[in-house]
Amino acid sequence: MHEAAREGHVSIVASLFASNPSWVNCPAGFFSETPLHLAVSNGHDEVVALLLALSPQSYEIRASDKRTVLHLAATRGHDKIVARLLAHSPGLLNAVDSNDRTALYIAASKGHEATVVQLLNHNPNLIDVRNNTTPLHAAATHGHANVVSVLLARHPSLADVADYAGMIPLFCAAQSLVADLFPLTPAQVISIRSSSPFSLFSPLSLLLFFCFFCLQFKRSTN
Repeated sequence: MHEAAREGHVSIVASLFASNPSWVNCPAGFFSETPLHLAVSNGHDEVVALLLALSPQSYEIRASDKRTVLHLAATRGHDKIVARLLAHSPGLLNAVDSNDRTALYIAASKGHEATVVQLLNHNPNLIDVRNNTTPLHAAATHGHANVVSVLLARHPSLADVADYAGMIPLFCAAQSLVADLFPLTPAQVISIRSSSPFSLFSPLSLLLFFCFFCLQFKRSTN
């Protein structure tokens, strides 16, 4: 059943369930994933609908890293499945995995704008701060400007939230721009603070450095 769900074979999944209903919630593999997990991860909406109908509580089973089926759908940006799961169980919105991440945080880190919008539409107050790190930090760190815009439009105050290392989202964005040019060790990152806008590692300084580099590169190629 796991392979049938992974490949999106609806009729085979139905036939196997009729043969042995216990297979529907049986975990397997390194991450202890059920057929529903595999169908969600691979974007097979029809199989997801069938499995939820056959076993309405199957969404409650988590993978070994405590990811829910909504985490998996958000990771891949499968918006149709996200909508189906939220309609089936809205409580999945607030579930966190073993790293204390919500589906919204994961969608933001992956740059799935439509998924982020959908999750926020289901709960406009979904934004929360876990370990002083927000979905805005995640989007900024990975350079997803479209998601940053969405989050700031909904929750402008997130721009001022500092994470565990004392970095606001702007700092994360600036650092990601020059990461390949100006690498920092984890210890250096943790020690950095953006107390002065003109300090060596402030967002302003990093952005100016990046702009200067781009200008020099453009000149050198002319």
